[in-house]
Amino acid sequence: MKNWKKMGISVMVALTMIAGLSACGSGKKESASKDGEVTLRFWWWGNDDRHQATLNMIKDFEKENPKTKIKAEYVGFGSLEEKVTTMLTGGESTTPDIIQLDRGQVARFSPNGDGFYDLSKIKEIDLSSYDPDFLKTGQFNGVQNGIPLGKNVVSVLFNKTAFEKVGAEIPKSWDELKEAAKKFPEGSFPLVLPTPRFGTGIYLQQMTGKTEFDEKGNMNYTKEEYKEALKWYMEMVEAGAFNTRQDYLENVGTEPVSLAQNPKFISGEYAGVLEWTGGIAGNEQALKEAKQELIVADMLKNDGAKGANSIAKPSFLLAVSKFEKNPEQAGKFINDFINGKKANETLGVTRGVPASKVAAQTLIDAGLVEGAIKEGYDYSQTVEALNETVFYEDATLQTILSDALENMQLKDLSLDDATDYVFTKTQEQVEKLKSTYKLN
Repeated sequence: MKNWKKMGISVMVALTMIAGLSACGSGKKESASKDGEVTLRFWWWGNDDRHQATLNMIKDFEKENPKTKIKAEYVGFGSLEEKVTTMLTGGESTTPDIIQLDRGQVARFSPNGDGFYDLSKIKEIDLSSYDPDFLKTGQFNGVQNGIPLGKNVVSVLFNKTAFEKVGAEIPKSWDELKEAAKKFPEGSFPLVLPTPRFGTGIYLQQMTGKTEFDEKGNMNYTKEEYKEALKWYMEMVEAGAFNTRQDYLENVGTEPVSLAQNPKFISGEYAGVLEWTGGIAGNEQALKEAKQELIVADMLKNDGAKGANSIAKPSFLLAVSKFEKNPEQAGKFINDFINGKKANETLGVTRGVPASKVAAQTLIDAGLVEGAIKEGYDYSQTVEALNETVFYEDATLQTILSDALENMQLKDLSLDDATDYVFTKTQEQVEKLKSTYKLN
């Protein structure tokens, strides 16, 4: 029996539906009243800043469109999958008119493009301010089921102050990162990876020029390529370039979370982080309060790389219920949300910098996109990034990789056994996901 089969690695339990939906004021869908007034339900999730900005935008919209009322329904970040599943499987009565979802959620409920309204058929929505290729991230089976609100790209964020303190140059390659690590004291790291799979994933993309999975969810990498990526990652850990798994477990925990409030990040002991550009604002603010400077660096790559390939995805998709009875009014609200000048000044960067070029320029002109946030936006527009399959961030796929690395570092699991485990378990999970997302 192979060693990895003895590892006792837990497998994620299947998602179960909850009985009730935790949202503000959910209820039956309403059509136009006798006097022509229409009420539309708009559901989203986020933090208090996002909630308040969205409520303010809705208030302004209703003043300009007195015949259209927007019923706000919003939740925090907890148990989102359960809430979304309950909401979208309940039929017309539980499905809001306008919904903020992530790409995987839209794909899961509309693999054939018939789970949500075809937004290209709503003439009130102007999508000319979007990059046509990126707009396709909201298309399923060729149907425009979602509008990407922002572009999220995996980026390298460095604490410039921490690098200057130890006399290290900002690296431009993975090899230079290993050299910089020599100047950091024990227990400090130039780069921390809350999601280790981003590291191996970007390295493999650079090595092969391909994404991990094709559009149908089939695996693009061989077992030998996975082995090379695991070997490289361990070399980076041994050189002190990446955080050790033990250090991360002791100081952060088991979840891939933002480091913005972590003491080691604020003190500069974690001098960099590999994460989505959507996380820049929180990280920059945390360091600014500690009188340190965050910068967005070019994606690291070694000589011979086939591209500085990062990973891109839409931050959110805005979708409309397939049951929608008032597409004209819904379209007017969505168009104001994605393109409106006053609306976007009100929404600010609470959902990141908008993907709509018109809205992004509105925020830039208003001085709402500056510092590291502006660097991140510019980076996301120019970096060579590949769009991964809809299930790339599946929790089980993340766990397979992190568990293998953890057992290599803490339990001396061999490279061969770790490779066998990652390749075999990834194959098994991918087959399940292809069925779930109907990609066969």
